[in-house]
Amino acid sequence: MKAKISLLAMLFLISCITLSLSQEIHRNVFRLPQTVSGYHVLKCDFHLHTVFSDGSVWPVVRVEEAFAEGLDVIAITDHVEYRPRIKEMGAKDSEVSYNAPYNLAKSAAAKYGVILIPGVEITKEVPPGHFNALFIKDADPFGKNFDPGNPTRGSFIRGSLGEARKQDAFIVWNHPWFRTHNNTSIWFPLIDSLYNEGYINGVEVVNSRRYDPVIFRWVLDKNLTNLANSDTHNPTTLNRTLPRTMTIVFAKERTSESIKEALKEKRTISYCNDSLYGDSELLEALFHKSIEIKTYFSGKNGYISFSNNTSLPFEIKFSDTGRIKISTYSGGIAIPAKGEAAVLISNDSIFESSKEYIIGIRIMNLETAPGVPLTTELVARCPQVKDSL
Repeated sequence: MKAKISLLAMLFLISCITLSLSQEIHRNVFRLPQTVSGYHVLKCDFHLHTVFSDGSVWPVVRVEEAFAEGLDVIAITDHVEYRPRIKEMGAKDSEVSYNAPYNLAKSAAAKYGVILIPGVEITKEVPPGHFNALFIKDADPFGKNFDPGNPTRGSFIRGSLGEARKQDAFIVWNHPWFRTHNNTSIWFPLIDSLYNEGYINGVEVVNSRRYDPVIFRWVLDKNLTNLANSDTHNPTTLNRTLPRTMTIVFAKERTSESIKEALKEKRTISYCNDSLYGDSELLEALFHKSIEIKTYFSGKNGYISFSNNTSLPFEIKFSDTGRIKISTYSGGIAIPAKGEAAVLISNDSIFESSKEYIIGIRIMNLETAPGVPLTTELVARCPQVKDSL
């Protein structure tokens, strides 16, 4: 007869594994400027799963992963209506609080300085689909807003979203393309009704590694908050090819309350696969804070050197250089993450001391709308002219 492993024994075993893993954490921090335009720049992932729904890691591990990758903020958003791992651990849904993931992770979050946002994922059939309720006060009431015989039944959506509104949660529509025809993003009539009733505050422009320009256009046209989340179920160590997908939040303070205020005011940028999507002013300010420019001029020649202090590469195309000639093969330059690059420049006449030369650029991997790169200007200052190069 096979011995049945109790939930308590399983939790103890996982806790021991977690403690053994937490003795040493190797960090590979994703670097951004700490502040931009007076705001704290916070790296956030608001969509994560654990063994308390259909994930494969313990809640504390999610905190340790965030610390290792240099994230500032995470939200564990386990499914309300779908918790297969609970049964696998030898327990019943009714025996395990929906608050368990947050309660188990919060001490580790405090230890590592990671801001932990309480949340759940409301999981319904399509339409309407899945929604994250963030900054909730109590997850257990969400367990009462579904039919036990058909937990994902869509007709219960207003009950679930109503509970989120009651708790003053920030509501995010997740991966709108998920389980639709051909996996395309569709603005269903039911979604339109929920939107008009004020139930949708933001939407995932990026989920996992998938960026969707259709959703980005919705963000702009419907004045929604722009988010990018990893929706990670497995250990993040299984995918180290690129930094994880994240939402970059510009917060007045490094607090949960300030993060919520920033989401409501739409001070966010989406990051995925070395590209950024968001508001032009935020993108421009972040770019200029990330790059240090040095110049050298001599007679009619010189060079511009770029130092990148962040984990973001920048793909630059020169668009309006005036009378300055820039020597490149492709009309642009790639500035590597945490690296340097330079271009040679020349002029029809001698560069003048103390004069500023304005160069228009497009940054191809920073988009302000679908397919529209950020345009900005570089200022090349000529402090002193020497006789010859």
